[in-house]
Amino acid sequence: MRSTLFYSICLSVFVIEQTFCQLSDRAYEEYNEELTLRDLPDGKLLGHFEFTTRVKANTKPNAPLLDYGLYPKAIGEVLQSFNVREMHLSFTQGRWNYEEWGYPPTLSAGTGVELWAWMKDSENVDKHWKALTNTLSGLFCASLNFIDETITTEPRLSFRTRGDEDVAGQQLRYGSLPHENVCTENLTPWIKLLPCKAKSGISVLLNPHKIYNSNFHSMAIHAESVCIDDACTERELKLTQTVTSVMDPVRDTSRRDWSLESVFDRQLSSACPLAKDSRVLVDLVNAGEGYELKPAATHYEDKVAVYHLPKRSQHQPVDVRMAWHQNFFSYPLEPLQPMIYAERYFTGYGQERGGLKVTLHNRNKLSAMPVIYYDSIPWYLKLYLHTLRVDIMNSDSQNATTDIIQQMYYQPAIDRGRPTTLECELLLPADSVVTLSLDFEKVFLKYTEHRPDANRGFDVG
Repeated sequence: MRSTLFYSICLSVFVIEQTFCQLSDRAYEEYNEELTLRDLPDGKLLGHFEFTTRVKANTKPNAPLLDYGLYPKAIGEVLQSFNVREMHLSFTQGRWNYEEWGYPPTLSAGTGVELWAWMKDSENVDKHWKALTNTLSGLFCASLNFIDETITTEPRLSFRTRGDEDVAGQQLRYGSLPHENVCTENLTPWIKLLPCKAKSGISVLLNPHKIYNSNFHSMAIHAESVCIDDACTERELKLTQTVTSVMDPVRDTSRRDWSLESVFDRQLSSACPLAKDSRVLVDLVNAGEGYELKPAATHYEDKVAVYHLPKRSQHQPVDVRMAWHQNFFSYPLEPLQPMIYAERYFTGYGQERGGLKVTLHNRNKLSAMPVIYYDSIPWYLKLYLHTLRVDIMNSDSQNATTDIIQQMYYQPAIDRGRPTTLECELLLPADSVVTLSLDFEKVFLKYTEHRPDANRGFDVG
C-alpha cells in the first residue's frame, strides 16, 4: 500500500514538473487594441474595433500548446484539435454600401454567418470540418451546426491564406448561413475572448444597444496557427477580433457631429492593463473643412489623429468629439465609388425558372484589372452552364467578349448533397462594365424541406 502511494506521489510530481516545463516554454506574447473612427461621405460614421493577440511558443515536436496566457484557450484548442491552420468567422447584418463608403477596413463579409478554414490535409478533413462547425456553434451561441455538406464548398481559385503561404498539404472548406440573425448572445462570448473582457480598455465601448442600432455591423474573428520550423517546435498563434459598425448621427440630429458618448453611450477611462498599445484613431480624410476635434490628439500621422489611452484610470474620462461649423449636413451629389465593385441580382419570375446576373465595374481608365468571381448556389437552384453569357460595355461603346474569362472552375450541384460552385478568373477591360448571366431552374421541394417561414422564401448568400 505504501509503495503504491509513494509511486503515485512520484508520478504526480513528475507530471507537475513536466507541466511546469511546458508552462515555462512560452517565449513571447502581445496584445494590442485599436479603434478607428472615420467620417463617411454621406454623413455616417464608421467605427472599426480591432483587437490583436499574438503568442510565440516553443514546444516539443508537434506537441499541443498547454500554456495559455493572453491567447484564449478556447480558440487555441479548436485550432489544435481539428488541425486548423487558418480560420475566419464573421457575423454580419446589413449591406456594405461600396458605392457610398468605398472599401471596408476589414475582410468583406456577406449578410449572416460566413466561415472558411484551411485545415491540414488528411482523410478526416470533412470529419474535422463538421466538428469545427459544431464546436463554434456552441462557443458563439449560433446555428453554425447547420453548415452541413449541402452548403459546404471547396473553392479552388478564390481564397488565399493571409500570409500568402504555400497551401500544399492543406484543404479549404467554406460555408455560410445568410439567414442567420446576429444579436447580443453572439457578442457576449466574443467579448469573453478578450484579455480584459469589457471591463477596461477600448472594449468598454462595445455597447450592443448602439452597435446593433446601426446601418451595418459585422463581428469577426481571424485565427491563425503557423509552424515556424518543419518540426513545429516553434509556432506562432495569432488572433484578430474585429467589430465594424456604421452609425448614422445625421438621422437623429440632421448634423454629422459625433462623440464617444453620443455614439456608444459610454466613455473611455483607461487602457487595458494587459495591452501593449491601446489607442483611438480619428481618420480626417473625409472630414472636409471647418471641423473642431476635441480633446487635442497625442500626435498626428498623415491625416489621422492618434490618441494613446493612459494605463491608469483618470478622473477626467476620454471623450473624443468632433463638430462642424454648419447647421445641417448637406449630402454629396456624387457617391464615392471604389475602383472595382460588383452587384448581383436575380431575374425572372414565378416558381419554376429564373436567372442570375452579376455586374462587375472596373473604373480604372488606364489598364485592365484581374478579378476572381466566386459563387456558391444552393442545390435547389439548378444552374445551366451552357447559358453562361458575358457582356462587356466600355467607354468606347464596344461590346466584345475576347479573353475575358481566363480560367474557370465549375462543380455542379447534387440534389440534397452539395451546392453548385462557380469560380471565374476574369480580366476586366479598362473603364468597363462586365455582366455575367446564367439561367437556372428551381427544384421542386418536399414539404419538409421548406423553412418554417416559407412565405419569406429562401436566402442565397
